Amino acid sequence: MLTNRLLCRTARSSSRGGFTLVELLVVIGIIAILAGVALGPITSGIKKGQQSSGIQTARTLALAEFQYSNDNNQVYPFGTDASKVADLLVAGGYVSDPGIFVISASKETKYTGSATTPVYATSNVSWDFGQTSTTAGLTANAPDEAPLVMSSGAAAAFGTGLATAGAITATVGSTAPFGTAGIAVCFKSNSAKFIVAPLATPGVTPVLDASWPGYTMVMALGGG
Repeated sequence: MLTNRLLCRTARSSSRGGFTLVELLVVIGIIAILAGVALGPITSGIKKGQQSSGIQTARTLALAEFQYSNDNNQVYPFGTDASKVADLLVAGGYVSDPGIFVISASKETKYTGSATTPVYATSNVSWDFGQTSTTAGLTANAPDEAPLVMSSGAAAAFGTGLATAGAITATVGSTAPFGTAGIAVCFKSNSAKFIVAPLATPGVTPVLDASWPGYTMVMALGGG
């Protein structure tokens, strides 16, 4: 008799101290909903932080180009592609961090070679510069709205003809440093901003972005 009473008391105690399966599922569901709600702002905050960092880097690189121009008859650095501009800025001591040309989380890899006689590859540069050609065209006489540097990737070569107003194409997509979000850019006036890519559909005529001061910029989806 005593044994049966003891077993009953033990059963009642166990049932009061635990959780039913339904209760556990409800709690798990609530946690999942809260995590989903919080994930959006966290992800957005991370992207905004990366974009802000890109703007600061663009301004730093533009300042390095300005210092170069002061030492070279008011002509900004130029070359056949962005990697040649990176070589000039590092070799001349205008940039102290050889890895500054790579944007975090982009597809490019940081340069690890010599800083005295640098030989950058386009895969080491996430940026394009205001004059990537064999003939110097961007000088102190260029308009303040002329972009000195933007995060379109070194292979984009957007620099030709920036000394005069015209159309500039910036391709955004899975191969671009900031994906389809847009580009970080710094102008000759030292104003830097992140230009958000307008909505566009692959295979459809790209959307023109009138926010680029003094220019007609084309944001085209590319690379996925």
